[in-house]
Amino acid sequence: MPEEINRTKRDLAGALRHLLAKKPLDRIRVREVTELCGIRRQSFYYHFTDIGQLFDWSIEQERGYSSTRQEKCLTWQQAAEDLLAYTAENRAFYLAILENRGRAGLRQVLGEAVECILKTVLTYYRERSGTPPDPAAEQSRLLLCQSMLLTLIEDWLRKDLDQPPEEAIALLEQDLQDGMIGAAWRNLTRGGTFQ
Repeated sequence: MPEEINRTKRDLAGALRHLLAKKPLDRIRVREVTELCGIRRQSFYYHFTDIGQLFDWSIEQERGYSSTRQEKCLTWQQAAEDLLAYTAENRAFYLAILENRGRAGLRQVLGEAVECILKTVLTYYRERSGTPPDPAAEQSRLLLCQSMLLTLIEDWLRKDLDQPPEEAIALLEQDLQDGMIGAAWRNLTRGGTFQ
């Protein structure tokens, strides 16, 4: 029975995504979602009280899925490109998150995946520059980079940024490499060495 319940919820969420490509969340009705799924309205209400609750459930499912997708990537660049490509494929859903939950909603869904990518890349470049660990500075840098990457994703979703994922990530990598050169220089002036 639990598998059937999960399947019904996933079907309802899929119908919601389909409708979000055509209209805003506040204009979607239960009847439209159930018709797309071929189920009765009572079945919808067995799982959710309203469209808002279905949307919340969809966001929570997406949060877990976006983190799981990152595990399949071999490099941080690949993970970041995959994240951008995936959000573009699901642009209507992510725009609905932005419009209804704001940047905090986007952070709720993508924050863990973005943090995982950034921790990997920041650790890599810190080690390459020979800079000793500084947890407080690393946390500050992580939060700054996370905000930058989430803003990049938001701009990309809104089509304010029109570069393909590969170009956007190449620009980000160049900035990180430039930061590594600066960190290596600071390390050398303090008597450190390159790794």
